[in-house]
Amino acid sequence: MSTSGSWDEIPVLPQEQPVDGYTQLPFTGWFLTMGWAAGPEHTCRRLGTLNETLQSQEVLTAEDQEWIYELTNAYLAGAGIPPIPPGYVWFLARPTGISSDEAFWQRLNELINEVGGIPHFDGPAYITGAYPVIAEAVRRLYED
Repeated sequence: MSTSGSWDEIPVLPQEQPVDGYTQLPFTGWFLTMGWAAGPEHTCRRLGTLNETLQSQEVLTAEDQEWIYELTNAYLAGAGIPPIPPGYVWFLARPTGISSDEAFWQRLNELINEVGGIPHFDGPAYITGAYPVIAEAVRRLYED
């Protein structure tokens, strides 16, 4: 999805709809860039709490949640991606032939390495350098 897009374009699944064939995105800027790159054709969301998204055993305070969203949105901003709306659990569709979360992440990591790997910089240069690699790997994932 281009940087002029919106997270609102990502479809919302009904609560009762199974998420078979999807892999849940961990709630970090790194993984959410993959959801952005995949766009509404391959990304979906479902109403849910940050606790569900993080699969946390501890109940997060409002302060904890604000801090997590702040860090995540700062990362996304560094990649030129708008802030993510709160209140959702995010998923990526698994391409044909990939039947498990483990195989999905393995294939995506292989593609990231094929594209050239993630640059080894600190700070903003890392984020701006990483997103084009992630976006190309995600494009190839769904092209296969």
